[in-house]
Amino acid sequence: MLEKLLALSFTLFTLVGGSDSEKTNDIYLIPEGYEGYVIAFYNVKGAPEIKKEGDYEVHDINNQGYSVTSTPDMDYGTITDKYYYVDEKGKRTEINKECVRLLANGSLEIEPDTPNKIEMSYTGMEITKSQCSQDFMTAGGEVDQDKFDSVVQDITKKYYKSE
Repeated sequence: MLEKLLALSFTLFTLVGGSDSEKTNDIYLIPEGYEGYVIAFYNVKGAPEIKKEGDYEVHDINNQGYSVTSTPDMDYGTITDKYYYVDEKGKRTEINKECVRLLANGSLEIEPDTPNKIEMSYTGMEITKSQCSQDFMTAGGEVDQDKFDSVVQDITKKYYKSE
């Protein structure tokens, strides 16, 4: 399976600006003190449906920096997301938007021409505590490929029983 993971085909697509009524409306709940890449994966077989708080979809990010949902795809449009650190008691502390760098959305296929085909889409960001600035927020970024591959391998083991 590891060789197949290394042969992932990626299709990156840019954030699409929509009409005023199309908004992303996501809340990311990130473990207190976490720094690094945060990735939300969609269309993961057997994962829970996305939780809602009013008009917002809620992503509980784990200690490895990712969340999974069986919801087929993310919302597209004007980015209206909120980011919070969450402590052990569930208390939320808003993260300054200058500490968040958005990454490209994407999709991946594993074993594309087989009955075991896996398709997921994802969105991500990088969170910092020490480099918060307008420059950090607006500088383009890509997720570390080794980190990404490791997370995808964890997800396929847990949800698809792949080795």
